[in-house]
Parts: sequence; C-alpha cells; structure tokens
Amino acid sequence: MRRTCHGAALALLVLLAAGCSGQEGSASPAEPPALGGPAPSLAVPPDEAMDHVEEPIAVRLATQVRDEGLTLEHIDCPRWSGRLPAELVCDGYVDGVLGRVRVELTRGAGGSVEYDAWLDDGVIASRSLVQRLRSEGYTDVDCGDTPAYPARVGLRLVCRVAEGGAASYVVATVTDRSGAVEIQDY
Repeated sequence: MRRTCHGAALALLVLLAAGCSGQEGSASPAEPPALGGPAPSLAVPPDEAMDHVEEPIAVRLATQVRDEGLTLEHIDCPRWSGRLPAELVCDGYVDGVLGRVRVELTRGAGGSVEYDAWLDDGVIASRSLVQRLRSEGYTDVDCGDTPAYPARVGLRLVCRVAEGGAASYVVATVTDRSGAVEIQDY
C-alpha cells in the first residue's frame, strides 16, 4: 500500500496560515527584529608574523579597506616564487571575517617589485551600511554590534532607522559577492 502525506501537509499548512493571520487567539505582538545578520564565523589570523612580501601589501590594503569602514588585521599569502609578473591569492583577515585578497606583482622601474592588492571577496562593513542609510535620509541608524559580514549573496542585514521622526526597520540584502546590497523596508 502506498502512502502519501499530501493531505497531512496541506492540513498543517492551513493550520499554520490560520495561526499567523492575526485572528483572535494568535501570538502576542511581534518582537522587534534582531539587528544585523547571522553572526559570522570568527576568522582568527595565524600566529606567525607577516613576511617581507605581506607587510607592505597589508599596509596599502589597510588604507583601502579603512576607507570602506573596515580594519585589516592580517594578510597570509602563499610563498612567492620570485618570478614576475605574478598573481597571489591571499587570505585577508578583516574585522574577524576571512576575505580573499588578490595581489598582482609586476616589475617596476630599475627592477623594483611593484604591486597592487584588493579585497576580491567582498566584506560588508556595518559602518559603511550605516553611512549609506544616513546618506539616503535615514537618522538614528543602528545595524547591530557586528563590525563586518562576509558578502554572501542573499545575506540579509536588518537595521533600525528613523525617517521623519518615525522609527522603523530596513533590510539590506547582499546582491553580489562584491558586497553590493539592496535596501528595502522590513
């Protein structure tokens, strides 16, 4: 005999929908949403100090990410062969979040080594999100205490805002790995 659960599943769905309809006997008023998003896994930098290749890259990259509201804690790159041009993919520890850092090494004038580095996987700085919301006219913006999140497509960050004196919530949804977000009312 073949059993199906379609009837039971449909009944459960109807009961759940009725329980959420706001009818008498429904749950108490909704709690305010938790600010921010799910806590990211804490990325702990390695104990070893950065080497002579990593240190100058880290100094330059720290300035770049600071402008985005982030703090670079450490860079960990694979051993460089010494050949030029070269590209390295390094681990960047940014506000407790692990991001991928791309480094291009080229030969400069007089045989010097020049480099360019950037955070390849986006990391979302809560501080930058707060600044963006303020620039869009919101006041009293609070996106929680977590300083940064990995830019995972679909990640939702909730912020409490005020607009025209009225408090409400917005949600920022990550739309691509570079850290772009779409802002909507909660």
